[in-house]
Amino acid sequence: MDAREVIRILHDKGEVSLDTWKVISVKKNDDGTADILYRNRHVGSDDDPVYLWIYANIVEEDWDVRVLERITFKRDDLLWLIRQVFPKVKVYKGVTK
Repeated sequence: MDAREVIRILHDKGEVSLDTWKVISVKKNDDGTADILYRNRHVGSDDDPVYLWIYANIVEEDWDVRVLERITFKRDDLLWLIRQVFPKVKVYKGVTK
């Protein structure tokens, strides 16, 4: 199943509305899962967007996609997470050193 089909199935099931969320990136993993990153079309701004990350299981036999995890976040949330996971990494307004 290709990435476009995964996105279509999630939209058709009502998991993610493409009227609200724009697909930014899809990464299919070797274990039959996919990481999908969306950006909200209505909430947030160009300078401060709102993102949705979906971790989904691709079930080829049933031609289905099942959401395993779903997280919405903003850039500041991601910077906070990076600081917590990698405390020795200095983060300055989105730039790591």
